[in-house]
Amino acid sequence: MDDGAIRIRIPARKKKPVQGQQVIRITEEAYNALVDIYNESTLSMKELASILITDAAKRVVFDKED
Repeated sequence: MDDGAIRIRIPARKKKPVQGQQVIRITEEAYNALVDIYNESTLSMKELASILITDAAKRVVFDKED
């Protein structure tokens, strides 16, 4: 299936989902990219980060061991 979309390849591993809000640390580069998007938007940084992560998750291709 080649729909022309960009895929993000990451190694696979397991972690259980949680309920409620969680805090993660991101790199300076990622934070500055988020700030650039925030400065052009009317959404909060939390909303923007959530949108970017959930949309990017749809494009992930996992490198699973057979």
